[in-house]
Amino acid sequence: MTTTRVALVTGASRGIGLATARALAARGDRVVLTARSEHDLEREASRIRDTGGAAWHWAGDVTDPDDCEAMVTHAAEVAGPVDLCVMSAGLGHWMPTAGMPVAAWRETIALNLDAVFYTTRAVLPAMVERGTGHLVYLSSVLGRRGVPNMAAYSASKAAVAAFGESVAAEVKAGGIKVTVLYPGTAATGIRDHQSLRPQTPDITDSDLQLSADDIADAILWATTRSDRAIPSAVTIEPRGLSGSRS
Repeated sequence: MTTTRVALVTGASRGIGLATARALAARGDRVVLTARSEHDLEREASRIRDTGGAAWHWAGDVTDPDDCEAMVTHAAEVAGPVDLCVMSAGLGHWMPTAGMPVAAWRETIALNLDAVFYTTRAVLPAMVERGTGHLVYLSSVLGRRGVPNMAAYSASKAAVAAFGESVAAEVKAGGIKVTVLYPGTAATGIRDHQSLRPQTPDITDSDLQLSADDIADAILWATTRSDRAIPSAVTIEPRGLSGSRS
């Protein structure tokens, strides 16, 4: 199945979001990259255009519901009504629960969960009105199994999965697809918030982890199925160490 859509990607200045934006543009989608950094977004959107893709950018804060409304409005104005929304903005703090500052908890929940609600609420009404669209939520394998020192992240990603499943139940009959993606350990910028994470081979060796491009490939696959098929839950695990848990 080939497609040309208007795709809105959050967290698109780096990591999974950027890899996804590049991949979507390469297949012919009209892509709107969103994140907080105007400079980074402008540079990356320009690079996509230099390679023949159609790309725009919007800088703002997806933890602000008003900014999310402005983001979707901007995307529609520059590229057209949003057909595909990939919600990849996120972070994860690695620290013991008993010593976790309240600010770290709130930051994690705000970006990983609240922003997903705000973005969905902003983009979904037009999809419902048109009777078509695709929402992609990035959960994590850690939303299915908790690990030490990642309580806030695991909780937020479990909530994202439940939220996505609930939205899917609401909109499926109206022609809108929802995919919840569950990536395993990946070498992405999220590590910037994890200075206390153990330095073990499955964490430090990129050959044992997923890359951002691996996850982008999974998103491309999920969003190019036939109209009859809805990849509702997609798990992608890294090769990792023998017997390791991602």
